[in-house]
Amino acid sequence: MVQKAIILGISAFIFSTGLVYADAVKEGEFDVANSCAASCRAQHNQCRIATKGSPSCDAKLNQCLKGCLKK
Repeated sequence: MVQKAIILGISAFIFSTGLVYADAVKEGEFDVANSCAASCRAQHNQCRIATKGSPSCDAKLNQCLKGCLKK
């Protein structure tokens, strides 16, 4: 009976540790995606300034953001 309680306790600890680790990894992915999107938007702003608002900048922005989703 005591062995069963110890095994259940250890299993619960391992499971909860795994959940915490998974959340940390997921948050890291969001940080990367957010920084990628911010970079795309900065490039878009520079493009619009350099080309005086060319529609090609919007297409480049879309391609850049799609690239962020693949990461």
